[in-house]
Amino acid sequence: MAGANKPTVKLSHRMSAQDASFIYAESRSGPLHIGALNIFDAPIDYDELLAHMMRRMHLLPRYRQRLVFTPLNLAHATLEDDPGFDLRKHLKPHRLPDGADDQTFLRAAMSAFEPMLDRNQPLWEMHLFQGLAGNRSAIVWKAHHCLVDGVSGMELMTVSLDFRADAPPPEPPEIPWRPPPLPGALRSLASALFDWTKGRLNEARQLAARMDAPRAALERAATIASFAAKLAAMIGRRIVAAPWNAALVGPARSLAWLKAPFADLRSIRNALGGTVNDVVLAILSEAAARYMAAHGMRMDHAPLRIGCPVNVRRDGESGTLGNRVSMMFPELPSAPMDAVARLHAVIRETSRIKHAGDARALARMIGASDLIAPFLLGVISRIGTTAIDAAAQLGGLAPRLARIAPLAPPGINFIATNVPGAQTPLYLAGRKLIEMVGLVPLGANLGYNVAIISYNQMLTFGMMAEPRLMPDVERMRGFAEDVFNELLAAAQARTGESADSPRAA
Repeated sequence: MAGANKPTVKLSHRMSAQDASFIYAESRSGPLHIGALNIFDAPIDYDELLAHMMRRMHLLPRYRQRLVFTPLNLAHATLEDDPGFDLRKHLKPHRLPDGADDQTFLRAAMSAFEPMLDRNQPLWEMHLFQGLAGNRSAIVWKAHHCLVDGVSGMELMTVSLDFRADAPPPEPPEIPWRPPPLPGALRSLASALFDWTKGRLNEARQLAARMDAPRAALERAATIASFAAKLAAMIGRRIVAAPWNAALVGPARSLAWLKAPFADLRSIRNALGGTVNDVVLAILSEAAARYMAAHGMRMDHAPLRIGCPVNVRRDGESGTLGNRVSMMFPELPSAPMDAVARLHAVIRETSRIKHAGDARALARMIGASDLIAPFLLGVISRIGTTAIDAAAQLGGLAPRLARIAPLAPPGINFIATNVPGAQTPLYLAGRKLIEMVGLVPLGANLGYNVAIISYNQMLTFGMMAEPRLMPDVERMRGFAEDVFNELLAAAQARTGESADSPRAA
């Protein structure tokens, strides 16, 4: 049996506005694929990987679909079964040189992760690395954000793995996969017109239903309008000018990660208050504050604002692919402070945001984006991404200019996305997965983002950086480890436990 009994879900045929936005907003300097770096305890042969994935492709139908754009972008693109699908084009082997250390591997892994995915193929890849020190192997996963968010991407990856080293292969499909030809321009246009008509009918039904319940409709509209005003005011407020926001990102990426036992995070939560997510935000925000202070940055009492994606799937929507996320934007002190005081500041801020219902209101705004014409979104995005790529290239040629005239910070300083994973070991072709590190995109002048993934009773902070803007991401990791250890020591002191040696890795 494969790693999870994947529920049968109806794949959306046409992208939602939220899914399509990741195509529109993508640039060469800011590719919008997500992924993971998986390290296994033994070598994996390419042919083994090919056979393993071939037996599971019927459980991953999204990975056999490619984009088909509508003429004149009159509707968002559809995802269609690819009659030319060839699994070998998506599984890429890499052999590290003899004696390669972990830094050599990491540079090779980032080189594989950096480029945009080919839009003429299904938008995912697996890069197999052989020859890691310690007789290990690794796989770098890439999947475009238009296909999956962190939660649905993790579900697909888990389906590709096993919960036992000796797990039998999944049952073959009852009906062999025989994809039809891709739709031509006329068929795509007719489909777009049909979907547009169906969408307007659905809107009319929803409007009629709201007219039957005018109070609920007015409350919904008021919630969206109120949050739109709040969001505009928030974006207008000054935030700290972090060094990783000082220029547009280029295509290069660097990575560091920190592992913390779930048991220790729960001990901190139980002793000091809040939730595990509050502890995570305390670690990341205090690490960022200490990093800026170590670089001599002036905070001027401006806050640090973090974008935190929130899964808004309802009960019964587990297994739903695509993007179902909202966002909350905690604002936290940008100057270094005591770790426990930092945690209490985080708890106050996240409690305020939850009480205000901001994530729910933003989800409603995102849903309303389906009313915006795809043609307009496409034109605006092409202008914007072309300008970003040109400016990023200029910044790469003239980094001194970027330092002399830094960009204003974006609406947020960095994104911290939390993705739950399996809490028992997973296996591929009998090899145990020993490290799972989340990989997140960077773009515009967001030169640092973090993916927090839980796996096998450990939480891993995957810190992705643009090396021109953050040349020392390992230093950020070190500050995060310090904060974790300080919180753990405070929790142990509060409960009277004996303080063990630091357990972050």
